[in-house]
Amino acid sequence: MMLSKQFTIQIPMKKYLLFLLIFVLAGGLSFAQVSSGKSQPKKISFKKKQTTNIRQLPDLIITEEKFTDENKNNFINANEQCQISFKVENIGKGVAQDVKVNAYLKNQDVSGVTFEGGIDLGDMPGETSKEVIIPIEGKLDTQDGYAEFVIEVLEARGFDAFPLEFKIETRHFAEPKVVIADAVFSTEDGGQIKLNYPINLKVLIQNIGGGEAKSVRINFELTGANCFPLSEYSQYDLNFMQRGETKELDFLFTASRRYEGTSIPVQVTVSESYGRYGVDTTLAVSLDENLTAKNQVVITGITTAASDFEMASLSSDVDKNIPLNLTNHPFRYALIIGNEDYSKFQRGLNSEANVAYARNDASSFKSYASRVMGVEDKNLFFLTDATAGEMEQKIDLISKLAAKTADEAEVIFYFAGHGLPDETSKEPYLIPVDVSGTNLNSAIKLADVYKKLSETGAQRITFFLDACFSGGGRDAGLLAARSVKVRPKEELVTGNMVVFSASSGEQSSLPYDDQQHGMFTYFLLKKLQQSRGNITYGTLADYVKDNVSIESLRINNKEQDPTVKVSIAVQGDWEKWTLN
Repeated sequence: MMLSKQFTIQIPMKKYLLFLLIFVLAGGLSFAQVSSGKSQPKKISFKKKQTTNIRQLPDLIITEEKFTDENKNNFINANEQCQISFKVENIGKGVAQDVKVNAYLKNQDVSGVTFEGGIDLGDMPGETSKEVIIPIEGKLDTQDGYAEFVIEVLEARGFDAFPLEFKIETRHFAEPKVVIADAVFSTEDGGQIKLNYPINLKVLIQNIGGGEAKSVRINFELTGANCFPLSEYSQYDLNFMQRGETKELDFLFTASRRYEGTSIPVQVTVSESYGRYGVDTTLAVSLDENLTAKNQVVITGITTAASDFEMASLSSDVDKNIPLNLTNHPFRYALIIGNEDYSKFQRGLNSEANVAYARNDASSFKSYASRVMGVEDKNLFFLTDATAGEMEQKIDLISKLAAKTADEAEVIFYFAGHGLPDETSKEPYLIPVDVSGTNLNSAIKLADVYKKLSETGAQRITFFLDACFSGGGRDAGLLAARSVKVRPKEELVTGNMVVFSASSGEQSSLPYDDQQHGMFTYFLLKKLQQSRGNITYGTLADYVKDNVSIESLRINNKEQDPTVKVSIAVQGDWEKWTLN
């Protein structure tokens, strides 16, 4: 019996081991299945199915983070709307559940900065993204410092993104100040203001304050009776103006012949979002004001600018802040002539024959003669677009006045306009506006002017000639009628005379377009402005020659070399003369 029992136990064991070996090699059954003794079908892909059943997870990240602000200076300024924007991406396969954005300041002592702290994004399936914007506002009490933002993207089960940190500089409130920086009245054809004809006012608006101005609005109003706007609009919305920014506006108007005043006022109202940082200005143009077409500065702009940028202007810097010397010279006489508009008086000429900025040159020189050189108004004679008869008359008048006080007399003669030489004799002429370049019979011979003034016996005679005598002119206008340049004859100067000339030989006297002056006149006035007239002729001559010769090449790509001629009588002394 014992042997029989032992035999029945050994047989199943062998079968068990055999089946176990086969199933392990085939990978078809688990140990539990084999040990249960149940028969299972063979499953070759068992391990692959086990991998696909692993649970898929989310993976959140923050990308494309960016800070933007209204004025684009990358600060949170007081009273400014800003934002932080970024993208939340789930780059995993699983769903990110109940995603929230949480923002807070790492430094809690920041004042005046508000923002939205929490945003719900909901569930985010795998491989999806969402755009997020966090609005930020700088209040009026924002102070200089930093706002250190921490931005968290949180998932319900803890599958959070790595936090994002932003450190943004904050700025305190800086007041804007919107002003009329400069203004120009002009007529279409130049000359005096006329009732019943259009008058244009061009103003230059500038924010000279320390901060940005918002909702800027400019309103033009005619306050006098019988005055009428001609522009389509009297109100302009300029909206946002950064500090230092400028905007140009034009306002066209007229006054009827019933107008009874001596000047026409225009009220310019400036407003902005705060209602307190716009400066209203009343501009007025006199009915007897002699304007040039398009470019004559009549109203001087505000002279106090913010410290780190220049006050904008519609005119040259030498036309503003002209020094005032309190010393007057009762026997100093000045004749100032600016001949610009030749085409108006000569039908055969076009506008290219005109001398750009000659009237502006003469007008500014007149101001310097009065304020810096101490010429009294009664001794100051000023002509623009002068005819031959007008020039002859004033030259004769100033010669007679100087002769009456010869021992004390000083004469200053300034001319901006065309000069031409006679083709045969090569003698240089000053050209009145009614004299043709092809017929010099009525032109003013320069040698005659020298002779007439030197015969007065004046103790000092100074010429400033912003004209060339080769036939070129500022725009080569009269040269077109001539078709050839002529090297002018060197005229001998006599008496106590010094002559500052804008150019040499066959060179042209050129404009400085950015400054709306002749190149020679600009640097002459610039040095008088800088020195307040307390400068010797020698130093003035060196400055003008050096700067004109360099800047003419740089700006006009042409040579222009000023010269100084002196009479024998003052050689050795003239360099010590001064104009103040």
